[in-house]
Order: sequence, then C-alpha cells, then structure tokens
Amino acid sequence: MRELESIAPATRVRSLVLITPILQGFVPSLPALRYVDRLQVVLDGSSDGKDTGPSVLDLIDSVHFGQWSIIDGGRRLLFVSMFVGELEPYLKDFSVRMAWGLDLIWMHCEGYPGAAQFEPFVAWVKQHMVQADRFYEANPGVTVVDIRWWKALHAQFEEFRRKARCGGDIVSLFAELERGIARLSGIDEVAESRFLRSIAGSVRANIQDLKDQRLFAPAEIEPIERNFEQVMATLQGEKS
Repeated sequence: MRELESIAPATRVRSLVLITPILQGFVPSLPALRYVDRLQVVLDGSSDGKDTGPSVLDLIDSVHFGQWSIIDGGRRLLFVSMFVGELEPYLKDFSVRMAWGLDLIWMHCEGYPGAAQFEPFVAWVKQHMVQADRFYEANPGVTVVDIRWWKALHAQFEEFRRKARCGGDIVSLFAELERGIARLSGIDEVAESRFLRSIAGSVRANIQDLKDQRLFAPAEIEPIERNFEQVMATLQGEKS
C-alpha cells in the first residue's frame, strides 16, 4: 500500500508510446547470445510475481499502465504507458526511482544513454516517441492516488457494513469508521515498509537469477544493482 493523499485537482491522463530499435547480433561478452534473446529473458523475469505482489511500477505514483513488447520479429521494442501529468516530470520520476529497471531493458536498444542521465534520456525518449493521433480518457483527471484512496475508502465502508450486519453496536462502528477514514489521508508506515521490502526482495531475486544464468557481464549488471540498492536505501530512509 502506498501513501494515500486527499483527492487532488483534475490532472490530465496522457499516453506515452515508444518504438525503439533493438540492437542486432550477439552480446559481445556472450557471443552465443543475441541481444533480443537476452531482452526476452529480462522481460519474462520482470513479469514474474506480478499477480501475487506489488509491481516495481508501483514505485511511480503517476503510472496507470505500462507494457513492453518485442515486435517486428525481434527488431524493435514497443513501450506503451498511461500516466498522470506532464511528460518530463513523469520521466524524472523514472530517472530517480527506476533508472536501474529501465537500464536493464533499454540497454538492449540502439543509442540508449541510460536513464540516470536525465537530459540525454529525455532526448532519447522524444526521438522515439510515437505521436497519438487520437487518445481517449475514460476517466479524465483521475489519478493513481485517487484510485487507491477510493479503494481504501470502499474497504472501510465494506468492513463497517459487515460488522453492522453481524450485530455490532452502530455508535461504536460509526466511531471506528470515522477514525478509519481519517487515517486514509495519512501514511501507513507499516504498510509502506512492507511494500518496499516486497519490492526489494522481488528485484534482488530477479537480479540474482540473471547473475546465476550468467546473462550479463559484471560491468553490465553491477551498476544496475548498485543503482537499485541506492534507490531502495533512499526510499527506506525517507520512510524511517
């Protein structure tokens, strides 16, 4: 569970579509392995456990949806995302919190400068963006934080209704409901800590699996691992 804030003023939902050329041929450090095949392993590993725990994309509060797909017979990589707000702040969030994850994927594409180098990263993204000729928003102005808030509010009312049906004292239940709703605008530090531990454990396991398979040279995987640990240390420090 992430931080729940009061419902914000309407903010536009936008789409980002990138089509980037995948490096062709074989990985220099692993001459028996093609870039596209290693990329497929990375994408498959990144999706493991998505139905049983939080996703790494949950680190970015503005993301509604994100998808990577290898297309054109392994020649290009498609990225589709829906997010709230403006493009550059959205990319800045990725650069600060998920450079390690983007690097693990887009390092297999031509000209990728690394997400930690923000200005070159933004320029690279804009170079490969596909303009949407038509974009439809089913719920314009609804943010990811709003959705989490409404879901948590719904859960509070459902719990109130369940206890009331079981014969609970209505006055006490209303007082409990009021306290629960008041907590929604605060930070659940226990849930936040649990969320970060879950993300950290999942990503560390994925990175270790890639290392065990010897799919990356140390010079490739170690900077990614260091960046991830730095991000986790920063986020956990912010919550302590």
